Amino acid sequence: MMTSDQPEFCELKRPVEIYENERLWIGRGFSKAGLLPTERGPFSSQDGSLSWKTIREGCLALLREDVVDKERNNNNGKSNSVTTHKTCKRGWSFHEEDFSTKEQDDDHECSTHDNNGNNNIDEYCGFVPCRGAEDGPTDEEGWQYFPDFKEQSLLHPNRKRGLLDFVRRRRLCRIAMFRPDHFLPKEIYNKCDFCDSKAVITLSDAMIDALSLASLFKYGPADPEKITDAQVLPLKSKLIDTLSIGSNGTADIDNVKERLVNFAETSVGKPGPLMHLLNPDVDQNIQTIQPLRKKAITKYFTEKERLALARLLIKDIDREAFELHCNKETCASTLYMSPSRSNHGSKEEESCQFQYIECPNHKCQMQISKKYAEEHDEECGYKLLPCPSGCGMDVTRHDMHVHVTTRCNLRQAECPLSIVGCTAIVQAADVTRHLNQHADTHFMLLSARMQEYQSFFRQLDTKIKMLEEKNAKLERELARSNALLATKTESNNISNDLKKVTKRLNALESTCKAEFKKVEYDRRSHKK
Repeated sequence: MMTSDQPEFCELKRPVEIYENERLWIGRGFSKAGLLPTERGPFSSQDGSLSWKTIREGCLALLREDVVDKERNNNNGKSNSVTTHKTCKRGWSFHEEDFSTKEQDDDHECSTHDNNGNNNIDEYCGFVPCRGAEDGPTDEEGWQYFPDFKEQSLLHPNRKRGLLDFVRRRRLCRIAMFRPDHFLPKEIYNKCDFCDSKAVITLSDAMIDALSLASLFKYGPADPEKITDAQVLPLKSKLIDTLSIGSNGTADIDNVKERLVNFAETSVGKPGPLMHLLNPDVDQNIQTIQPLRKKAITKYFTEKERLALARLLIKDIDREAFELHCNKETCASTLYMSPSRSNHGSKEEESCQFQYIECPNHKCQMQISKKYAEEHDEECGYKLLPCPSGCGMDVTRHDMHVHVTTRCNLRQAECPLSIVGCTAIVQAADVTRHLNQHADTHFMLLSARMQEYQSFFRQLDTKIKMLEEKNAKLERELARSNALLATKTESNNISNDLKKVTKRLNALESTCKAEFKKVEYDRRSHKK
């Protein structure tokens, strides 16, 4: 029950998480100074895509989601990293008040309150280690040990250091609260605890659509479910800045929706010609995979945060007309007034027409403005409706078609023996009676169909016998052909052997002739 003097979204909170990283050097132990230049920094986001030298830098960057643009320029083979920050408050703080100057406000955000109400800045800016972290076992100080910082290695943390574990990290956390006064003065955002539910949902959906589409345009659709902190947070910062909450005095909701629709093109640009050349169907692919990217981005841009921003945006646009919210401060408190006070005015006067109510239909989780209750009731898929055929059952609206066509006892149904020729159409509840009353007719139909089957089977038997005879004839011809082929092969082998013998005899005959000539020559020489 909301009885405070502030709207419900003012109580929105979220954890800000920073990971502290160290590397082991033999003889020096674990330290941040031992981290390699190619690794994540001393403090980083969970996936390591964002790194900072001090926790103060990470604290302010993640809290305010400052835009971080990194450009790499080749200069004589060297890569220079240039980082620019656009410092801007985007609705989150660790405290309920701010300071006038940026330096004081930065120190204030990094401080904590002591028991005396004084602000102190400690080594970790109020962040505390998470022991027994959700992402795996930890030691007593919250550290997890790994062989290295590669993605696969981080999937298997160790509670104690093993022989092959040379790096460690631990999760540090601090709770931030939503601050609507970063966007609007209290006298504006405090008007009406509710806003038009249709407008809020429309703007919320438009935000996540714009952010997911921009990320696809900028980083491509190769792996829609994988996105890094460094890729999403800068785009989210630009999106919140594009909303211009607090500067929409002359704008309307259609103008804001148009800005969100065009956000991807204005902030990133359309997919370039190279992407279209590599993938001609890139536009169709983006539409197909955008739901997967939206699911991945939801952890960075939660539904509660989007709804809070949408309500602030509506209050900014509608600050004078009051067409999408009422002009009463903390109007929700009138819903919980005592009976004695509530008797002074009518129920219609006290109750806000934009009050959020839950759909009364079972399993429907929609929250809608009270003014749309009847409209939603006319289209809610979970509303129970009587069967139009009059069977007496109440069925949900989205199940009605299935019920009428396949389940209702009063639906028109074919006889189960229609496959054998029965053409009767009866009510589903009368199928059994129809089968009993027309058993003789069904028996005659079944007998006729059985005779047809027997005639068909006889024809099949005749064809099978003919095919078997033909197959046997073909097998005999094949055996004869194989025998002839074997004989021919044997003849070829004998012929080849004869050729080899003849060749050897010819060679031997030539040798003998040469020897005889030599002997005859020696004999004649000896006589002389």
